[in-house]
Amino acid sequence: MTAMSHGGMAASGPGHAVGFYELDSEGMDAVARFVASGWDLDECVVLVCTQAHRLAVDDRLVSQGYDPLARADAGRYLVLDAHETLRELLVEGHIDPEHFMGRVGEVLTEASAAGRPVRAFGEMVAILWEDGEVDAAIDLELLWNEILSEHEFSLLCAYPTDTLDRAELVDVRRVCDLHTDLTSTGSPETTDTAAAAGGHACSRVYLPTPESVPAARHFVVDVLRSWGHDELAADAALIVSELATNALHHAASPFRAVVDRRRGGLRIGVEDATRTPLERREAAGDDISGRGVTIVEALSRRWGYSPVPGGKVVWAELSLKANPTRAG
Repeated sequence: MTAMSHGGMAASGPGHAVGFYELDSEGMDAVARFVASGWDLDECVVLVCTQAHRLAVDDRLVSQGYDPLARADAGRYLVLDAHETLRELLVEGHIDPEHFMGRVGEVLTEASAAGRPVRAFGEMVAILWEDGEVDAAIDLELLWNEILSEHEFSLLCAYPTDTLDRAELVDVRRVCDLHTDLTSTGSPETTDTAAAAGGHACSRVYLPTPESVPAARHFVVDVLRSWGHDELAADAALIVSELATNALHHAASPFRAVVDRRRGGLRIGVEDATRTPLERREAAGDDISGRGVTIVEALSRRWGYSPVPGGKVVWAELSLKANPTRAG
């Protein structure tokens, strides 16, 4: 399956992708584009989602000139309620492999009966994760991978971004490792600055994709501006960019960007899911990389890294002015 661009959720050929989306109109727009793209390619689309999301997606498809009811009547659109399907598959709180292979295999066989390629979008893993059933969600992802070896189709699983932000990074990494492609929807510039302004620390989790570095930079800058620390935004943006790039290139890990002003200063941190220490690398004069530690050291009053459960956090501290101009 080809990599999916920001917000696009495109699919091409067999594969198991994961998308993290905002529970808002933009997220539903992306799912509708995923469905419409399948129809444009003469594919059959299977949707396993909540009733509310199904209605939201159908509304968007209708506004784009598609007829979901006609597609369903023609066998091109199979919709399952995610909650009802989960109840069928759960036995004593665990996903029953035989139930899964039978029920989902039946749907995929029906979808491919006319010889068309099949693509599927599912939210059952997200429901389990939101209910705190992380191991069950991972088990379900593994079963999806197993059935992908028996049926040729492309699959997109989705998790809400607020679920991602609350998760342990080791669990996010487990999810990422089970998928061939990663994507997120929603604007990377979007930050809940109202919520940020009311607290002393906030964080956001990002997938190990190149788009995550500028997204983390926007997040940190927006938080600092909401706190009234505009004068620190440029240095903080450069620091988080270097730390996030390190998490991607050397840890190959999802990461959590943290902004904290509770210690008498401003701490910018990036947590990843490895214990590998941050190392200074000597860069030649014409090298375009390798200066991250030097840059962080030059901009901060002090920096370091600390172990956390399942990984480490690399942090840098900046001095705060006594009286920020806005909320503080």
